[in-house]
Amino acid sequence: MPPKPIFVAGATGTVGGAVAKHLLATSTPVVALARDPSSPAAKHLTALGAVLTKGGFDDDSALEEAMSNGIAGVFLNFMPDFVDHEWELRTALRILSFAKRAGATHAIYSSGFAVQAPERLSHWDPESFTAKVLLSKQSIEGAVRSAGFDAWTILRPGNFATNYVLPQVSVFPDLVTTGRYITALKPDTRLPTLDPDDIGAFAAAAYADPGRFGQKEIPISAEMLTPGDIMGKLARFTGKDIQAVYLSDEEVEAQKDGNPFLAGQLAAQDMDQFADQDDTESWGVPLTTFDGFLERERERVTETYAQLA
Repeated sequence: MPPKPIFVAGATGTVGGAVAKHLLATSTPVVALARDPSSPAAKHLTALGAVLTKGGFDDDSALEEAMSNGIAGVFLNFMPDFVDHEWELRTALRILSFAKRAGATHAIYSSGFAVQAPERLSHWDPESFTAKVLLSKQSIEGAVRSAGFDAWTILRPGNFATNYVLPQVSVFPDLVTTGRYITALKPDTRLPTLDPDDIGAFAAAAYADPGRFGQKEIPISAEMLTPGDIMGKLARFTGKDIQAVYLSDEEVEAQKDGNPFLAGQLAAQDMDQFADQDDTESWGVPLTTFDGFLERERERVTETYAQLA
């Protein structure tokens, strides 16, 4: 009898796509939703063997259809909604409910660094957009733990290497037009950096061994890098003049309320306190360095910085 599939939320995105790819590589079936099944990402998934149902997370009939033959597990991963701060939690609860009814026994959630105790961040502001995002994810973690699955796993990834290439790099427009990474981070900020593809590797390993990975919360990063380290690696790889430019405290204070990405960087100044590299490496899942990511994504990196002299 063939194994039941895993329902992967956000399978056409960066993290969900990595999870789907790693599951399919181990002959674990994948079902997912796609608002546009004709998109390049959706077509790529279909070619790998995923079964896609047209629809979004707010479409109950699509969720029911996608899980209609039963599922073995569910993977949750969401981007924040910049307007509706309750959307992530509401959507997670809906998917968890459908997954339970479809027979899922293992739920995995890709959360984030600091979610378990965001008040420990030195720039914690409970009224900020960043706080709303982290607290929403904290609520989802609680929902995953208490939903009644035989096994649950919470993955907490750090700073994505994909933030520095297209399309995600668009939130830092100066980086690709002038080679300057204007940031609220400090020169000595240590960012727990990872290749999002490694989240897929962790998820696939967890679904394959729920006895080991069940009821566990795992921080994921491959290495600790300062902004200068990251820009230096980009500069050496591309041969372009790429540098970090550090905003003063006064500049950050003046801009943070209107720039959620800047506010997020402010919160990330001491996110390294949540890293536990020994724990991460103890799971035996291969990790990809930033240099390794750049080499694998050479074509995309080259395209990203093509306009720099």
